[in-house]
Amino acid sequence: MSAVPKDLDRLRLAGDAALPAPPQPLPAELLPVEPFPLDALPDAFRPWAGDVADRMQCPLDFVAVPMLVGASMLVARRISIMAQARTDWRERANLWALIVGRPGAMKSPAMQQALAPLERMEVRAALAHTAEMEAFKVDVLAHKLRSDVGEKTAKGILSKNRDADVREHLSGDEPMAPTWPRYLVNDLTYEKLGALLSENPEGVLSVRDEMRGLFLHLAREESAPARAFYLQAWSGGRYTFDRIGRGTVTVEDARLSMIGCIQPGPLSELVQQARRGSSDDGMLDRFLIAWPDASGDWREVDRWPDTPAKRTAWGVFDRLDTLDATNIGAQIDTDAQGEARGLPFLRFAADAREAFSEWRHELEATLKGAENESLEAALSKFRHHVPALALVIHVIDGGSGPVTLRSTLRALMLAEYFESHARRLHGSGRRVMVRAARAILGKARSGALPDPFTARDVYRKDWAGLSDRQTVADALDVLAVHGWVWEATAETGGRKTTIYGLTDGARHG
Repeated sequence: MSAVPKDLDRLRLAGDAALPAPPQPLPAELLPVEPFPLDALPDAFRPWAGDVADRMQCPLDFVAVPMLVGASMLVARRISIMAQARTDWRERANLWALIVGRPGAMKSPAMQQALAPLERMEVRAALAHTAEMEAFKVDVLAHKLRSDVGEKTAKGILSKNRDADVREHLSGDEPMAPTWPRYLVNDLTYEKLGALLSENPEGVLSVRDEMRGLFLHLAREESAPARAFYLQAWSGGRYTFDRIGRGTVTVEDARLSMIGCIQPGPLSELVQQARRGSSDDGMLDRFLIAWPDASGDWREVDRWPDTPAKRTAWGVFDRLDTLDATNIGAQIDTDAQGEARGLPFLRFAADAREAFSEWRHELEATLKGAENESLEAALSKFRHHVPALALVIHVIDGGSGPVTLRSTLRALMLAEYFESHARRLHGSGRRVMVRAARAILGKARSGALPDPFTARDVYRKDWAGLSDRQTVADALDVLAVHGWVWEATAETGGRKTTIYGLTDGARHG
């Protein structure tokens, strides 16, 4: 039980007099966000994304963002973008994104619809690989038979002439097993992911219905090597695994795209953990965030899919899968011997580069005035996101030559959208705080807390969302500032303790 000061009535009166009445409304839990800009989508994606979202009665974001990320993986396999006219500032087109929503918000089904063309490619590749493996088994058997016969012949010759040259009778190297081309991966270790990327150097897309598990795994101290690999796979570049017993595996240019779902509560907790210093290495900052408001009134939609729109969108994925960068005017670097080096690339057209440069100046000013370090870190990654999005939109729309102003302006529209969602994410610490404040208010009003009470009376109960001391302290500050509780200092056992109680306005409001 809390220690109660002798002069409690005086403290109550002093506390009530010091706080405004009636209490002021508590702040909203979440910052407002921009709706997804349908006009920013590539022309070929817009009808199909809208059709899926309407039939599923889910936010457009849940379809459009995975669709963009899936296409970006295919583009990143073939081409990159040089973000300036004369420097070698290169950005790969791979993107990472999180779609955020409560359970039952149709996140996973919408994502499955958006990525269905890639699922079809994955199935086709698996079937082709199975056929190739059957042929490979025959080749291995034939090689063994030839080797056996050749060895027998060679032994016969050598038995008569030990100096005879029998090399022509001996078979060469065994046939190489065919590589399984991959497009999508799900739950796997980072070593296995590295092995897959070494076999598929053009990149793959990691898809997870629930991203929380991956974040928690990577946050462990023993997972530091895995975390480092993921960070490298976002940026691109060479990565080498050296393992005793496994030898050396080299990924020439790690290009990983990633899309996944997560619920608001776990995501807010991850932001709080990063702010406290644990796992604050920019992992979460690399993700584009799609955290839309809940859809409006639900209505039943029972109609056939828009088949022409679907066929057009799926056709884009097929075209990107076989894209030849040189056919769309891409350039390529060469080494001293004139050999091709690195990914082919495009640059911005002059007017597009001017628009990008203007946006970049605004971004750098925004970074200096960011509300907190985590938001600054997230917004700094838009230096990658915007060129990547501009390139992806340009190629999806069938563009050739320098990335156009039209594609760049669409990328900037998406940047404005994603920035608002990043601000919601990195302001979501107040979501935890405001929810905790509402919970404390409810407990106090119901009599579950003593009158008056201390912060310890709250967090020692281990109630959901109220077990963390700092969260409880922040929530009580919010309640005090907005006039829902009074606070006073009391002497309890020779120690000063802050006590709280409901104001009259809170009791009767």
